[in-house]
Amino acid sequence: MAIKYVLEDQIERNARNIAVYSGKLQELPKGVLYPRKRGDKIYYYLKYRDEAGKRVDKYIKADKVDYVKRQLDKRKEFLKMIRGLQEDIKIAKKGLR
Repeated sequence: MAIKYVLEDQIERNARNIAVYSGKLQELPKGVLYPRKRGDKIYYYLKYRDEAGKRVDKYIKADKVDYVKRQLDKRKEFLKMIRGLQEDIKIAKKGLR
């Protein structure tokens, strides 16, 4: 019976963590940063899809490129953590059966 309570607690804790990470994802940019060469200069754009499903290419100023890269990397880490927590919940639910 003690294992049951531990698994239920783990499921609840992981669900709370997923909610926290999902909230943080809303603050971070989505998409891919890619360079375009025009003449001798390289310009960076953030490519993503908006709510309507249309592709958006947003220009990123040169001094903001590193910041956007860090934000996109952080988003990838959060998504990876959420997937891991969801997998842990799935395993814990199998243990409750």
